[in-house]
Amino acid sequence: MTGTPSPLHLGARDRIRAALKAAAIGVWTTLLIMLLGISWLPSLLRRRSGPAGRARIRRWYSRLWGCVAVRVIGVRVCALGTPPPNGALIVSNHVSYLDILVLSSLLPVVFVAGAGLRRWPYWGLASAIGGTVYIDRSKRRDVVGALAGIERALGRGDGVVLFPEATTSDGSSMLPFKPSLLATAAKRESPVHRLTVSYRTPKGSPSARDRVCWWNDVPFPRHCAGLLALRRIECTVRFGDAPLRSRDRKALAVALRTAMLQDFEPVAG
Repeated sequence: MTGTPSPLHLGARDRIRAALKAAAIGVWTTLLIMLLGISWLPSLLRRRSGPAGRARIRRWYSRLWGCVAVRVIGVRVCALGTPPPNGALIVSNHVSYLDILVLSSLLPVVFVAGAGLRRWPYWGLASAIGGTVYIDRSKRRDVVGALAGIERALGRGDGVVLFPEATTSDGSSMLPFKPSLLATAAKRESPVHRLTVSYRTPKGSPSARDRVCWWNDVPFPRHCAGLLALRRIECTVRFGDAPLRSRDRKALAVALRTAMLQDFEPVAG
């Protein structure tokens, strides 16, 4: 008895294409980490300007990494609206690990990610070098450390991207926003910027919801292979208008989600 092939089923050519892209991104990432380390050496000798100087260099390399990585994967990015200023706190919806590459290609930012990423072979080290702020959402006290990490990142001039859904969705809508990481912004009534990310694949290709959105408990290696096997991915990033402020973190989370839903384009699938 035969059935409909799985959307993640790959033929021989697809597997070869995915393997070549994965190898290219791995080599590219390793090369930039080595160049970044060399570029950091002079700043290690200057105690006062060292951290800020290293952050400035890292932001440049991060943009370069993202720009080349999305081209290797075959992502065409269309950015609409005015990007937030450098050093801004930014909220984004979250549908895929590909979001990080796309946003890195557009903005000089660091990301807030789950603490589990830190334990990933190779990519845990790469994300730490990239300035990632980690949070273990299973531990309530870890929010305090994450908020401190966000403040340090903003203080050295980094933009910071939060994914307040706290996990990836299927791209059909947005999950409720968790307000915990907006606590400091609410307390200080600081501006919070926003953007939305959406994907689509060309006609005749597997849908973006199946291949790009990482949901439904698909193992990462299998999903990543399916994503890299795609010849082309279209991505639209919409930057919001004026930033939002509120002294109430829960009200701020609701207001951000409401405004973002107005700009949101569901992922095709």
